[in-house]
Amino acid sequence: MGAVLLATSLVADVQLIIAATVWAVVVFANNQIMTGDTMAVIVSLSGGALLANLVSVTLLVAETISSPRESARTK
Repeated sequence: MGAVLLATSLVADVQLIIAATVWAVVVFANNQIMTGDTMAVIVSLSGGALLANLVSVTLLVAETISSPRESARTK
């Protein structure tokens, strides 16, 4: 299960990095104003990152709840 958590976190990181790169290229490298199309790309990528983080948190909570607990009395 740890590999799935890592994969979803990496997906979120990659999407945020790509969104920041798109923003930086459009605004600073090309000296253009932010258009609606560019903003839509950035919002879509950040929304995907949010979804990936929600999946990651859901998997983490499910794994934590389903893991067996060691009783303090057995020690």
